[in-house]
Amino acid sequence: MKTRIATLTILLGLFISATAFASEPVPVPASKAVAQSVADFIEDELEYPEFAIEDKFEGEVVLSVIIEDDGTLEVEAANSVNDELKEHVIEVIEHLDANEYNQYAGQRVTLKLTFDLLIS
Repeated sequence: MKTRIATLTILLGLFISATAFASEPVPVPASKAVAQSVADFIEDELEYPEFAIEDKFEGEVVLSVIIEDDGTLEVEAANSVNDELKEHVIEVIEHLDANEYNQYAGQRVTLKLTFDLLIS
């Protein structure tokens, strides 16, 4: 009898904890049109950083961005060879005024930004 009660208690605990963590929505990938629009918006707003121009540094930053309910962009993940460049890109993106994207809240956009001195 004690074993059955212990088993039921464990199962109830697992059910309650699973239910508590299951309520968080999972971001869905954005459509190609939305992803391209967000990528173009970010590229237009992002300037080549002065420190990279002075050091003649080129590189890429790969990002995963979530569109929030209020239209702001939250950088979920970022990767680059240069940490200073990565931090610069995150700082700029998270302070952009992207209110027009609030209708796409909860969507994830993955993009790659290239910093090339010849292009700039």
